Parts: sequence; structure tokens; C-alpha cells
Amino acid sequence: MYIAYELHQATQTKTARQQREEDVRIGELAADFGRLWNSIAHPRHGGFRDAPAIEMLTEAQAACACSPAER
Repeated sequence: MYIAYELHQATQTKTARQQREEDVRIGELAADFGRLWNSIAHPRHGGFRDAPAIEMLTEAQAACACSPAER
């Protein structure tokens, strides 16, 4: 079956315009996959790096039951 497809492709020559259009479609598909990969591999929002700084409490502050405004 694959050999028949190769023979068909060999007999059906493409014009320069058809080849350019196909190349553009393939390039757009590759760009879409690249954007998808980057969004999965490198998330822009959320995660550890965007977390707010955590204030470390001293033992005295942790033992205190007062609100932060009273400290």
C-alpha cells in the first residue's frame, strides 16, 4: 500500500505554488506544536516561582496568639 502511495506521489508533480502552500501549512503546524510544547514545559503562571514570599516566624511570634497588627 505504501509503495502504491509513493508511486502516486512520484507521478503527481506539484507546482511551485502548491509546494509553497504545503510548506506554509507544515510550518504553521510545527509552530503550533512548538507553542503547545512550550506551554506545557514552561508554564508562565502559577507554580513555585510565582508564589508570594513566605514570612518566617520566630519562636516568640509563633507562640504569640495575637494578630499581626498587634505585634
